[in-house]
This record gives sequence, structure tokens and C-alpha cells, in this order.
Amino acid sequence: MDFDAFAARAQALAASYPREYMEGIETVEVHRDAKRHPHVPGVHTLGECATSPLSEATGAEPFRSIVHLYHGSFVALAREDPHFDVEAELEETLAHEIQHHIEDRAGIKTLRDDDDLFEAHARFRAGMEVPAGWYRLGELLEPGLWAVDLDLFLELDLRRKEWDRLVGTRLSMTVLGEPFEMDVPADAEPEEAFTFEGEGLVEGDEDEADGDAPPSGSTGALHVIPVVR
Repeated sequence: MDFDAFAARAQALAASYPREYMEGIETVEVHRDAKRHPHVPGVHTLGECATSPLSEATGAEPFRSIVHLYHGSFVALAREDPHFDVEAELEETLAHEIQHHIEDRAGIKTLRDDDDLFEAHARFRAGMEVPAGWYRLGELLEPGLWAVDLDLFLELDLRRKEWDRLVGTRLSMTVLGEPFEMDVPADAEPEEAFTFEGEGLVEGDEDEADGDAPPSGSTGALHVIPVVR
């Protein structure tokens, strides 16, 4: 499927969704280029849902998003996999990104300020129920990576086939420019948070800082969350 046909099909699919699903999505932007996954080498990003610059700048409600689709990534995967169905993957990717928007919008309504974010963080650490994607109200450090206090929350946006290949293997990735490896259990489930204590942000003690010595304050955890479509 060439770029023009792909873009036209993407817009037609977006127009077919009920209005309430698309509420707050400013546009569906189709890009010619491919995009690599920001954290996992060898994986392409087919699409993503980004907060609208208007919402980022003003915090205005209702929450607004822009959905991005990368035609070049679809082309690259089609070349690698003769069974890759561009039409089906486009439908699946668009649905996935719209779901992201709906969840983000629901999170904004549920978690309105720092106190509520603090409470959700405490509930998460206690193993209690929290809204999907609640950590996205923390500080966005880089694509797919948020900080809440000293904890880092890393989303791995993967296709089902990519996830299936990773289950039961050692996954290498990059987090804040540093290499990180994790073993993915054979019985791992999508949306499950994998927690690595001591791998988050560090709160240094300036009084004890000495040249290149590492900070001696508190250290958060890294939580890796596979989001599989």
C-alpha cells in the first residue's frame, strides 16, 4: 500500500469511529518516515498517541491528543515479514492509539492534581487497583518514559508478535541513555508491571557529594509495563 492509499485509508478508518471515541483527538497525522522504538532495538513504532501541544502548554481541559501513524514503519515490517497484513495492522494500530487517548482522558478526570497522583502512586506500590495509565500524569522524561517521585514507568508499546518473541528471553533496552536488561518470564502477561527496585531515579545528598562519588540518597524503582496490541 503506497503512502497516499495508506493515508486515505487511515483517515477513512478514523472517520468511521463514533464521535465520542474521537472526542479530544485533534488530528490523525500520517508520516512517510519509519520510526524506531525509543527503547527496544530492532523494533519499529507503527503509531503513537501524543498529548496535544495545547494541552501540554496550558493544561486545558478537555484533554487533547494527536495520533501519529508511521507509514515507513509499516513498509519496513512488510519487507521483513511476508505475512504482514498492512490493512489489518493499520486498523489494529489506530484502534490501539485511540484506546490510549481514551485511557489518558479518563486518567485526567480521575487524577486531577498532585495529591491525587501521590495517592495513585501509593496505591500502586501497595498492590491496589489504579486507573490504567495513571503514571502518564507524572513527568514525561522521554517518549514512553514517565517519572513519578523517584519511580520510573517505562511503557513498551509492542505488537503481539513482538511480545510473543520476547516472552521467555532476555530483553535489552535503553533507559535514559543507559543500557538495561531484564528477563521476561515465560508466563509473563501483557499489561503486567515488572518492577526493578533500585533502578529508578536517585535523590542525592548534596552535603555528602564528593567528586565522582555516587549520590547516597533514596533510590526509586523502574517499572516496565508491556502494552501489547
